[in-house]
Amino acid sequence: MTIMTKLSILFAYRNREVSRIKRCLESLKAQHKNEFEVIFVDYGSDDSFSKPIKKTVETFEFANYTYVAHPGLLWNKSKALNFAVRQAKGNSVLIADVDILFKTSAVDFLLSKNTDKSFYLFRLGYLNQTESNKVINSTSFEQLRVKHFGVINGLVLLSKEAFISVNGLDDFFHFYGSEDVDFYNRLEQFGLKKINCKEDLFYHMWHRIYNSYDDSKFEVTPRHFNIKKINLQHLIHNKELKIIKPNTNINFGEIFFKKDEKLLDHPEIFISINNEHAKVWHFLNVGINHYSGKVVKFTVTEDSYFNSTKFFLKKILKKKDRVPISMKNTSDMVLGKIISTYQNHNYRFEISNDLKTILWTIQL
Repeated sequence: MTIMTKLSILFAYRNREVSRIKRCLESLKAQHKNEFEVIFVDYGSDDSFSKPIKKTVETFEFANYTYVAHPGLLWNKSKALNFAVRQAKGNSVLIADVDILFKTSAVDFLLSKNTDKSFYLFRLGYLNQTESNKVINSTSFEQLRVKHFGVINGLVLLSKEAFISVNGLDDFFHFYGSEDVDFYNRLEQFGLKKINCKEDLFYHMWHRIYNSYDDSKFEVTPRHFNIKKINLQHLIHNKELKIIKPNTNINFGEIFFKKDEKLLDHPEIFISINNEHAKVWHFLNVGINHYSGKVVKFTVTEDSYFNSTKFFLKKILKKKDRVPISMKNTSDMVLGKIISTYQNHNYRFEISNDLKTILWTIQL
């Protein structure tokens, strides 16, 4: 029997363990009503995650798994969800998180809401690590004890038409923070009424939060310093200018796929420099502009000279010398260029395991 799809639930995913995804989807399988689908977008997971996740997701008849992007692209939840909504068959869509458990009456409640002129936000109950471990052992929703509730959490129900009308989530937002509130602000600017629902329908399984990472440290996993504040500033910018439709420079919902990464394996231009400030600055702000239409591989390697006794003696004696830039600051400069200027290009950003080399390959 064919079930009519009235609701599409959108998930954006990258490199999370299988067990929590399975429990999330099991809670959806237990719903009282089944007039829904899941659009599960895997945005550039490593093979060690994507292969078992694909296998798991595809065991649920209501779920559609798609792998988009590739591991060399920075995490961008907005891009993943903008792609997802284009695949949705439901008139209404729910943006959710892969760490969420759904009460068995949740879909019933969602289907009862009219999204023609309104969008809905929800309370989210947060479980601590102990309670989340119980979830893995299939403890029922009602037996779980919530640590606290939050109201700004990325959960939103709206019409697919409204989602597309405001050009979706702003692609500027990378890594973590503010893309959801910015989306709500623009939906209100568009003329939709915001409704806050008080029902307890969703619980969030514990995981380490982004705030617990020190983005001032240089690590193999790329993180831009102060990115949450940068994203917040962009939210303020959009709000002050009353921007409703971002992403105007690309076709909304377009995205790269794994096949596109193969194009980066054959660069036409090689630029290799050390971590001298002037060289890094000049390439990122001037040099790169001369390679339009080319695939460029840009490599910065830490120069041992900047850690030598000779360099430090010259510094103490205040003798003129080359000025270094730390590898962390180099990384932030490149990431900043990606976020602000090259966010819609096909690229691969990598940091070597010894933290001495940064590699950025980009299709200009």
